[in-house]
Formats: sequence, C-alpha cells, structure tokens
Amino acid sequence: MNPRYRRLLIPGLLIALLVIVIASSLADRAEGAEPAPVEVSRIDDPRVTESSGLVVSRLVDDLAYTINDSGNAPILFAVRISTGAVVGTTTLGVDLVDAEALSIDAGGTIWIADTGDNRGQRTDAALLALPEPGAVDMFVKSVARYPLTYPDGPRDVEALAIDPSTGRKLLLTKGLLAGEIYAVPDQLVIGTPNAVTAVDATAPGIVTDAAFTPDGRYVVARDYGAAHVIDAKTYAEVTRLPLPDAEQGETLAMETAGRSFLVGSEGAGSALVRIPFAEPARATTTPTPTAAPTSVAPERTSGDPSEGNGFAGATWFWAAAVMALLATICVAATRKR
Repeated sequence: MNPRYRRLLIPGLLIALLVIVIASSLADRAEGAEPAPVEVSRIDDPRVTESSGLVVSRLVDDLAYTINDSGNAPILFAVRISTGAVVGTTTLGVDLVDAEALSIDAGGTIWIADTGDNRGQRTDAALLALPEPGAVDMFVKSVARYPLTYPDGPRDVEALAIDPSTGRKLLLTKGLLAGEIYAVPDQLVIGTPNAVTAVDATAPGIVTDAAFTPDGRYVVARDYGAAHVIDAKTYAEVTRLPLPDAEQGETLAMETAGRSFLVGSEGAGSALVRIPFAEPARATTTPTPTAAPTSVAPERTSGDPSEGNGFAGATWFWAAAVMALLATICVAATRKR
C-alpha cells in the first residue's frame, strides 16, 4: 500500500472507533434516562370541576375514584383512568362539608376525609367509609361516619394516607411552611368523637394529598409543585419529585404496582398525569428517628455515572486505551517503508 494512504488509514480507523465509543455512550445514556411524566387522560365530565381526592381501585383495572370538595353534591365518581370518562357515580345519603381526600384499605373499603377546614373552625370533621362500589350508578343511604377530634383544636386536613399492609391511617395538615401529622386510632367508633394523636414529626408545607406506597415503607405527599417522599418510620423526607404545572394540584394516588402514581387538579377538564416512581435506596444502617427532615437527597441528574447516564468513567477509560493502541499502531505502520 502507498505509505501516504497508509498514514491516512490509521487515523481514519481511530476516528471511526471513537465515533463508535461515543455513540455507545449516548445510547446508554438514553436507555438509562428516567421516564417522563405522561398525561394519561382528562376528566371532561362537567360534574367534576373541583377534584380534591383521588384513589385507584383495588377491584377493577383502569379505574379510579374522585370527589369534589366543598359546595358540591356528595357524589363519589368512578373514572376510567385511560380515558378520563366517568363510568359510575355513588351518591351518598349524607351531607359533606369539605371532602378533601380519598384512600382505600386492604379490604377494599374507601375512606373519605371530610376534614377540610380553611378557617380552622370546624368541630364536625369526620372520616366516612363505604365498600368500593365499582363502575356502577347507585345511591348509598347509610354510610359509616367516624367523627374526629384533634388534641389542640381544629385543623385544616387535606391528606389521608392508609397503609395497605397494616391499615394504619395518617392525616396530614395543610400548614403554610410545615404541616402536622396525626395518627388515627386503629379502632374507630361510629357516631362518637375519635381522638387522633399527634405524631412527633412535621410534614411538608401546603400538603394537598398523600398516599402510602403499596409496601407501606413510604408516604408520598404532594403540594402544588412537588411530591415529597417520606420514610413511614422516621417521617424524614428522603427525596422529592417535581410535579408538572397544574391549575390547582389537589390529588395524588399510588398505582397498584407501586411503580407510578397519578396526580390531578381542580378545574374543568383536569388532567390525570402518571408520574414514574422508584423507591429510594435504603441506607445500610437504621437511621435515628427525627422529628423533622434533616436533609433532602439530591435529585438525579443526567450526568450521574452510577445511573448509566453521560460519559461514565469506564467509557473514557476504554476510549483512552483505544486511542493509545491505535497511536502505537500508527507510528509502527508509518515507520515501515
């Protein structure tokens, strides 16, 4: 081969191999990227304009329930998640003052938190319970109602979370800078005040809804801009996830598999958005319980080598090795005349 062409061939091979290395790195980055939130559907039913509670069915795939808050009829709406269509209504034979949250226990009982109290004056806050109705139209005359009392007077509560593994019930207040957490008694009595107990911990501020993960290890509590992932034992916030903009984000519901949750908002034609969720890695040692979050785990970035994104150290190592090897070959080849 002409030495001139040989001198051009080796650098050309070097460039080609570098292109392959870079392309491989970019492919790994794309495969390792976190899934993005997806708008699944919109609830276009004109009867649902102030969705303030959301929970996913335990009986029927692709079904959720929502309820309007204060000033609306006491109706539980069954919604097809994939389309946003209302496929059933359960009219309750009781009055609701300000229903703010929905949850469901392992036995399939839906719990309604009639606990909203913007003015901090209510003495009639209560939880209501009824069997999951499904996609039907029905009227329920008798609904179990459990009055609640707080240790330090009325509270504005917009989040109810029920641990699906144990049945533990938590109420989170909507505080301006930080909220309070209350534990609901395991045994509730109909028609008699049930005293909730303050937990020695704080909740994030402006919490509008919350839900346990399916395994009961975390509580995911939302405000108007983010979802806060809270350790269910220590009540420490371990990470937070940004939420898409919404008119007034009031709802959050974990999906059955635990790999995602749904969020929604008030307003006509409100969107149901699916947010991917992966449980945070647990520490190897048991953390000391604390009354308030002490740190927030940094959000993952696209350049974190441990997640397979960006140019990982191994990629640069092999790229350098290939360059050195081809440079040696190039020198040796050009000297052979």
